[in-house]
Amino acid sequence: MRQLNVRHPLLHEIAQGLLDLFPSNADVSEVGPELTPSLFVSWRTSGVANHPGNVAWGVHYRFDPQLLRAAPEFTDESRLSACDRVREMSRHLRFDYADPRAISLFVVDVPAAVFDA
Repeated sequence: MRQLNVRHPLLHEIAQGLLDLFPSNADVSEVGPELTPSLFVSWRTSGVANHPGNVAWGVHYRFDPQLLRAAPEFTDESRLSACDRVREMSRHLRFDYADPRAISLFVVDVPAAVFDA
């Protein structure tokens, strides 16, 4: 199992639910201030420098600070549901290695509403 560089319990749980959406060499880290951490998933495709196949890719997940502060109050069911919603938000991301106009950094804003159910 891949080691995650994530301390916040809720973000750790969300990160585990996202792992299979990214390459096995992706690094998953918690970034940002302690009160409002984010998740950052990054990896590099192989290839020769300055070649379309050699690209650094990343996804920055930014979470509503209210959501992270309220995390200890969430039930197991609401946490699982939220993890599924964040996963669904991630499914639209397309990493087209062959497209020279490809976007290599995505930002996913996760509102507190993902926990409303």
